[in-house]
Amino acid sequence: MIVKNNLIEIAEDNIFKNDTLGREESIVDLSKLLLSTTEPFVFSINGSWGTGKTTFVKLWEQYLKKEHEAHSLYFSAWEDDFSNEPLIAILGSLNGYIEENFKDNHDVIDKFNQAKEFGGKVLKRGLPAFVKGMTGGVLDLDKGVESAMGAISEETAKGLIENYSKEKEITEQFKQSINELLELLDSEQPFIIFIDELDRCRPLYAIELLERIKHLFGIEKLIFVLSIDKEQLSESIKSQYGNIDTDNYLRRFIDLEYKLSNLSFNSFCDKLYQKFKLQQLLDNKRIYENGSFLRTLKKIVFAFPLSLRQIEQVFSKLHILFKTLDIEENINIDLLVILEVIKSYQPSLYHYILEDKRKELYFSISEKLEDSDKVLEIVGNIISNSFGSLEEYEKSEYWKSSMELVIKKIEFLDKFNMESNS
Repeated sequence: MIVKNNLIEIAEDNIFKNDTLGREESIVDLSKLLLSTTEPFVFSINGSWGTGKTTFVKLWEQYLKKEHEAHSLYFSAWEDDFSNEPLIAILGSLNGYIEENFKDNHDVIDKFNQAKEFGGKVLKRGLPAFVKGMTGGVLDLDKGVESAMGAISEETAKGLIENYSKEKEITEQFKQSINELLELLDSEQPFIIFIDELDRCRPLYAIELLERIKHLFGIEKLIFVLSIDKEQLSESIKSQYGNIDTDNYLRRFIDLEYKLSNLSFNSFCDKLYQKFKLQQLLDNKRIYENGSFLRTLKKIVFAFPLSLRQIEQVFSKLHILFKTLDIEENINIDLLVILEVIKSYQPSLYHYILEDKRKELYFSISEKLEDSDKVLEIVGNIISNSFGSLEEYEKSEYWKSSMELVIKKIEFLDKFNMESNS
């Protein structure tokens, strides 16, 4: 069976069974913090690409349900930004949750229908823009429709000016209906909405979603947890507002930020080594290796700034490769590991190395990387272990054949899209 590189399976009987990132302690502590809060609250999980944010919030959501019987839901803002209106996405996700968990509770259904009715009145203010967004600008509307929409726009603008107090009242009614709904769901604990991948959305949609959370969902016992790459989200904001102070801007919406930290590379690599059964695959092929490739891999991912996702992709590629090896195939696993990581980290360096397959590995790295001492030490150790000395390595026919075989295998791996399930 091929072990896929995708989101972890969360077992109902043991939520953290497949957690390779050691998130349990953080999730337990953060749950205590949020469940003790009844005020409107927006919490952010900040981490760069590949740090496991989606896994973290999905584990957290399941933990809250299982251990605290807390009501929570997860949705990907990036998958839902086609709707053009964030309010629809949020209410749509809430609608799905209620249909799944409260379909026989008429009080809950009636109260949510009331909330949707007020939500519809709130949306009417942006109807023309919404209709235009839904057509994507590709429909050639006739003049009669255009005139009608223009009249609607004028009337809407007039209404916004003349009926400000009425519209404010509608907004308060919407918020009150959501508050009463939450009381019906749980009179003690808050309802938690996890919003993932906000930084991947269209910039305008991401900003509008933050605005909706701030102005329409600042409601007691409702907590939002935003999973974001703050640096990427900041760039989205700047694309709309110019070079502003995004930290101050985001403080308008986010009450508390938690920076996602990771366990050591060593522990992560050990867990992936077991998950992908790499040693077992080599043993089955009667390719006897004393585990040095794992030590090599740990050293080189520490020397290179690979993200956790990149590291997992390397393990996934090795898993695929080891399954394709012939029985007792004579391949230098250490060499394969180091070249695959170099290719993942800096493809231009990898292709530079290929210009001379016989002896340029060590010298290419020395010339191309400014801070290369650690990597050179690793490569030097591999050369020493395999060939005895640098001089013997340069003359070795085994080196030539090893390089040829390793490059052939890496080119085979390049045909797989390792991002498709991540």
